[in-house]
Amino acid sequence: MLTIVSASNRKENQTSLFAKACEAYLMSKNVPVSYLGLDEIPLEASFQEIYNYGSSSFTSISENHVENSEKFIFVIPEYNGSYPGVLKVFIDSVLPKFFNGKKACLIGVASGHAGNIRGLDHFCDVMNYLDVNVLPKKLSIPRIDSIIENRKIVDEKTLENIHNQIDKFLVF
Repeated sequence: MLTIVSASNRKENQTSLFAKACEAYLMSKNVPVSYLGLDEIPLEASFQEIYNYGSSSFTSISENHVENSEKFIFVIPEYNGSYPGVLKVFIDSVLPKFFNGKKACLIGVASGHAGNIRGLDHFCDVMNYLDVNVLPKKLSIPRIDSIIENRKIVDEKTLENIHNQIDKFLVF
């Protein structure tokens, strides 16, 4: 199983458009896929609940999207020069043993010119610490505001880049 994580908890975020494009491509290739939008994490979740492994909604997220997956595609927006805090909360809510030895592909999205390359590097450090093998070439997608119209990715080159990245990841 492969899990796609859309790493924003903002409602109607643009990150999910790129994560859904990954999901659609994988489904077209008949790859079993699970989708997790971090906007599904309840905003009222307390840190006590998060760090109390085995509690409520975090247990189902861990069981449904992490424990049974061998590979992950993280689509990560730039938040203040790095990655979103909700992504760290998600990672911290799962026992590290459920990530150990698995594989990840990192895709950064940003309205700026670098496509969240710094945030991908920061998150790669976390993945390395958890003994997750990260696909060496990370995909950065800059200036996303210019390639989205009516909540759709309209730039064919961007979609081609996403497809090529996924193809590399599938054989990784």
